[in-house]
Amino acid sequence: MGKSSTSEPHTALTQWQNSLPFKFSLIQLVIAAILICSTAWVILSIQRQQVLDQQAVLNQNYGQLIIAKLQEMTSQVETVVGSISSIAKLYRYDHEQLVKTIPSLLTLDNQQRIISGGGVWPEPGAFNQQKFRDSLFWAHNVNDELVAIDSYNKDTFPSYHTEEWYRPTRYFPAGKIFWSKSYFDPTTHESMITASGAMWMDHQFIGAATVDISLEKLNALLRNAMVDVRGYVIALDHQNQVLAYPHGNNLQHQANTSHTFVTFNHLVDQQPDFSPIEAALHNADKAFIEEAVAERVFTQEQMQHLTRLSHQDERDMLAAIVNNNALNHFTTPKLLTSVTLAHDPILKTASLVSVFLMPNTYWKVLVVTPISPLQDTAKHLVEKVGIYLVCIQLLGLILLFLLQHRLFITPIIEIVQALKRNDSASIELKAKDSHDEIGLLAKTFLSRTQQLEVAMASLDASNLALEQQLQSQNLFQLELKRHKEQLRALLKFSQNLIYVKDLHGKYILVNDKYCEILGIERRRIIGASDFEVFPSQFAHEYQQNDRRVLHNNEAINFEEAIPSPLGNLIYIVTKFKIKDDDDTVIAVGAIAFDITLKKIKEQEQDKLLLGQVETLNHLQEQVRLINQHNNELYQEQEALTKMLEKHHQINLSREQSQQLMQNFLAEMMTQIMHEQDQLLAKVCQLQQTDEANYRTQITEIMVTQAEKLRHIAQLLTNHQNDIRPLHLAQFMRHLLGLLKVQLAKANVEIVLDCEENIIIDGPAWQYLQLFYRLITNTLNHAFKTHNEQREITITIDKSNDVLQISIIDNGIGMTEAQLTQLRQELEQELCLGTLTCINLWLKNDLNGSLTISSQLNQGTHIQCHWPLSTSLASQ
Repeated sequence: MGKSSTSEPHTALTQWQNSLPFKFSLIQLVIAAILICSTAWVILSIQRQQVLDQQAVLNQNYGQLIIAKLQEMTSQVETVVGSISSIAKLYRYDHEQLVKTIPSLLTLDNQQRIISGGGVWPEPGAFNQQKFRDSLFWAHNVNDELVAIDSYNKDTFPSYHTEEWYRPTRYFPAGKIFWSKSYFDPTTHESMITASGAMWMDHQFIGAATVDISLEKLNALLRNAMVDVRGYVIALDHQNQVLAYPHGNNLQHQANTSHTFVTFNHLVDQQPDFSPIEAALHNADKAFIEEAVAERVFTQEQMQHLTRLSHQDERDMLAAIVNNNALNHFTTPKLLTSVTLAHDPILKTASLVSVFLMPNTYWKVLVVTPISPLQDTAKHLVEKVGIYLVCIQLLGLILLFLLQHRLFITPIIEIVQALKRNDSASIELKAKDSHDEIGLLAKTFLSRTQQLEVAMASLDASNLALEQQLQSQNLFQLELKRHKEQLRALLKFSQNLIYVKDLHGKYILVNDKYCEILGIERRRIIGASDFEVFPSQFAHEYQQNDRRVLHNNEAINFEEAIPSPLGNLIYIVTKFKIKDDDDTVIAVGAIAFDITLKKIKEQEQDKLLLGQVETLNHLQEQVRLINQHNNELYQEQEALTKMLEKHHQINLSREQSQQLMQNFLAEMMTQIMHEQDQLLAKVCQLQQTDEANYRTQITEIMVTQAEKLRHIAQLLTNHQNDIRPLHLAQFMRHLLGLLKVQLAKANVEIVLDCEENIIIDGPAWQYLQLFYRLITNTLNHAFKTHNEQREITITIDKSNDVLQISIIDNGIGMTEAQLTQLRQELEQELCLGTLTCINLWLKNDLNGSLTISSQLNQGTHIQCHWPLSTSLASQ
């Protein structure tokens, strides 16, 4: 055998591309390449993130420095605005003093470098009742001299009351400054931004004080702040108009030419590289507006009135600034976002942009700095690390290849060559010498070879035994065939249904009659279950009956319906168990007899009886539906009657209120006309005599008449102002002053308990109707002629957005029967008197209520309350 093996030509065991050394080397190279690339990627990612973090911290420091300088400037401007506002309120009616004082505030040394002008802008008639426009405004001319400008007071010039920098100030309290968007002043022909402060006197808005900032000086201030920094700053106002830009002269020239300011969106159209910043600004503005809407202070109607003259794209931001300023949440600079630019159009390199939001002014400051030097350092570091990693990986691969080839590739090749030569001695020698997995492989191969030889000998013996068993089975097959012929004849000629199922419900025998009834071939039935032959409802019933037979010792009769092409046929089925020689149940047999005709007759009788019962039930159901419909019509009629009665009561309440206010106004006009006649008579007498007492009487009548007219003006004109809320304490004092004559005639003293800070929304006309009806009702019904000390206490309280009104008198009160009847009328929502009509109005229009308590000869207590979220203006 050794000679034959040596004489064979030496051939390669396998092709080189399929050999283990080549595959292992290729896998190691791939793994090494993956490790080197992933390591370089991780190092570059970490280094890039560190670069971005360092640049973000640097930008934040630059941003804080620049915002600090801007806040220093804006604080000085806000101080000047506050000083002008205080001087204007102090010398409100002294025009000469205002002309002397305000220019000196605008020419202070520490503020003159940024301020281009300023002044005061009164409301119509606030400083001078004869003037609709009465502004005092100064601005620097081309020689940097502060001169007064009166163009805004001319009728040919648009009213300053509608300007963007003026309208929002009425929503700001004293001390709060509103910074407008940038605009081009038509008088001074200069681009600027205005800081406006509201002036309030006795809770009355009387105008605004302003200071203007030149955008050219602001741009120079920002350029000086970035002199020592590699980067630049872009400043935007709250409407994203460009305030300052590195190439600000070009933008300034465009603004002066077109009288419009360049927005950041227009800047992106010129420089598309700024597109990521545009998206970040849009998201920041959207989040700011949504946050302000979620915590809204002013109503939607007030904001619509404020922004109706503004551009459509600017309304939401203006409303958000007014609401946010009222909440006072935003007091420190805020970093909105940071954006990386792949190529900055000014720095000509990759840059990091940090967007800051300033408090009070709501300016956005964009700090842009380059990041390319740090990125180059990171790339050089990655290149050096990659070279070292490649060298280390190559050395490791060479060492690993040598070890793999010595430890297991060479032994495997030797075993394969021995198998090819059929040299079992060499394999056995290898198994004894090697104590690792290679030796174990050789030992296992030798063991399997010996087992295979034993198995071949055992297989020859088994073949001989199988031939003997085959002869015995042939004899049994002949006997079985004879019994099958007998069973086949029985199944073929029987008119009853016969079938057999195994214990799993599979058909193993059916006769011809069964196939004829079902209209299915035998080969499709044999081996199938009931679910494969019949619909599921029949199959469930058949299998349930089969299980009952298996659990019973005797045969059981069932009545089963069998579907056929002629319809469902009814059979009496006798089912029984089939056992083998060992008394073990092996199948279930069944014989079925047809009883379809009998069942058809029974079903016809049942159907006839069922039809009669259904007819009777149908008639009863129709009677029930008619009764139900009549009841529903009756209920609808009652509900409609109640609704009409309720609307009638509400109309009565409103008619009573209108009639009462007409009488009230007629009585006031009668008193004023009577006093006017007295005044005319006194004037005629004064022409005939010069006595001092006539002059005194005339003066008293004129004062009384002027006071009444002032009360009427405050009560009847406040409802025309849909912006200013209602000061309830002042409103009540005007009403009581107007009723002073009626109270004096009735000898009644009214004590008012109302906090000065109760300010509510809603038209004054509705509150006038409510309080006047309550007071006149108490005057008419609470007192008798013998009462000496008559007093009415009115208490007004506001808590948890609920307004509560309490009216207590020391009059005659009511008996228990009168009080019970009045409370019943209040519960039934009737309009039979003043209190019941007021109660009906409160419940239906304001979601409120009225309660009353009284004791005879001690007085009456009336309470009204309703939630302030229900606006009176909606009624």
